[in-house]
Amino acid sequence: MIGHDPEINELRDKVHCGVVLERTPPPWKLDRKESTKLSLKYRRGKGEILIVSHAGRGWWDPTSDAKGDKFGLVQRLEPGLTFGHARKRLREFAGLSPSFPPADRAGRRRGLDKPVAERWAERKAVRPNSPTWRYLASERRLPANIIEAASRAGVLREGPVGSASFAHFDGMSGQAGPPPRAS
Repeated sequence: MIGHDPEINELRDKVHCGVVLERTPPPWKLDRKESTKLSLKYRRGKGEILIVSHAGRGWWDPTSDAKGDKFGLVQRLEPGLTFGHARKRLREFAGLSPSFPPADRAGRRRGLDKPVAERWAERKAVRPNSPTWRYLASERRLPANIIEAASRAGVLREGPVGSASFAHFDGMSGQAGPPPRAS
């Protein structure tokens, strides 16, 4: 049995796959528009794409079946390296952060710096036959009178892409109290 090597676990914890991509020549660039909070899309050259996932611990290639951890990533980028050489390369990246801002890393969208009440006020009320109405009625099987009552009470709004947004009231926050109940 192979003995436990604490350095391997330390490198797994302290190296972000995004750092490996950004600092291995030629460098990969983050595609901010195509990235999400859970999957960071990196591009390099025509058709070269790698997705960093699992909070920077893993990666995969959407154009093939290739995937792995940071050790495998180094070996993919530099195919001649053994595991020991990959380990040496990863030591250079331990503790470094990817170059993109933390807000981008978290998948932060525009407008989230606005107060919740302001964002809520910008949402449209749910109306009959809107995408949200159709979703709640057909997929969630809510009766039309409940959807209408919630919308009229101001506790239901149109969410993005036909989703529903629901008001949350905290009795401790000084708000007017819990939302009225739909009958």
